[in-house]
Amino acid sequence: MVLADIRDTDIGAERAVQRTLQPVAQCMSQDCLNMPDSTPAAEALDRVRESQLPNGAAGYIFVHGPDRRHIGFVRLSALLRADGNESLAALVEGRNKQVSYDTDREQASRELQRLDLPMLPILDEHGRLAGVLQFDTAMDILEEEASEDVYKKAGIGDLIHQKEIVRSEKLTSGGIGYSVKVRLSFLMVTLAGGIMVGGLIDFFEGTLEALVALAIFIPLVMDMGGNVGTQSTTIFARGLALGHIDLGQFFRKHVGRELLVGLTMGVVLATLGGLIAYFWQGAPNGMPLLGVVVGVALMFSVTTACLLGFLLPWLLLKLGVDHAPGADPFVTTIKDFTGLAVYFLTAVWLLDLTV
Repeated sequence: MVLADIRDTDIGAERAVQRTLQPVAQCMSQDCLNMPDSTPAAEALDRVRESQLPNGAAGYIFVHGPDRRHIGFVRLSALLRADGNESLAALVEGRNKQVSYDTDREQASRELQRLDLPMLPILDEHGRLAGVLQFDTAMDILEEEASEDVYKKAGIGDLIHQKEIVRSEKLTSGGIGYSVKVRLSFLMVTLAGGIMVGGLIDFFEGTLEALVALAIFIPLVMDMGGNVGTQSTTIFARGLALGHIDLGQFFRKHVGRELLVGLTMGVVLATLGGLIAYFWQGAPNGMPLLGVVVGVALMFSVTTACLLGFLLPWLLLKLGVDHAPGADPFVTTIKDFTGLAVYFLTAVWLLDLTV
């Protein structure tokens, strides 16, 4: 019989359970099959075929005894391999793999994750099946609880959390006026930064004229830093949403690690970029130090972008500014200006050029 039969028995007890529902009971599903342990395998298979449940929900058949107390479950795969006359009692497994209806929903979700099952039985006060906690629901609960913990640890509470939810909804589903206004306001930073970078290139115009090969590697320095910065801001946003970033120990736990990641990537990319610059333009044109110039610039740009990708979203979050559309423009602007400044100044110094 399907779970609907549960609601037809012991109505008074069920209503009592409904009046005292705890969090896990509020998010349980009743899309499941529940049969007596005396049911033959062939009959159980017929009931599976006749059920209107989704494929995932029909993969497990929950089993109860004569008193309707939950015993365990039978996997559909085991049912298919069993002899048709074999009872469910002989196939049952998963004993003691259940939670009570008054279990905290986060605790129940972690138990389901630990057991690695697609659904977890939820029992009422009489030990009877009241419903199931499905895996996708449990993962949503854990993600939500993790996000709440992050905001509480950061000392910004539910109010900021709610603001983040509202902002995300307005940016993705609201009127385009709000989205355009918010995103354009941050892109003005990029526009101003682009003008500043143009002024910087104009300042070093004489250097570029003296050594045209320098211009070849400007896109490399700018784009590499930009991609690294975008990676870091994306990792920060996802880590914050999933509860993997502890804002209470942000500098101690995360900033140092991200700096080390940036330095490591900077060394690798600087070495590769420097070697390419040396063999491509440096050595053939009698400027072996060009590889060093490109390498130093890449090292600085990558490390700076990696660090800024974590620091700027954190700062915007502390200031109450929406970090989702705001972090990347700031990272790009700061990284482009400082990276090119280091690139040109290193070239002037090592290649004995004039400004």
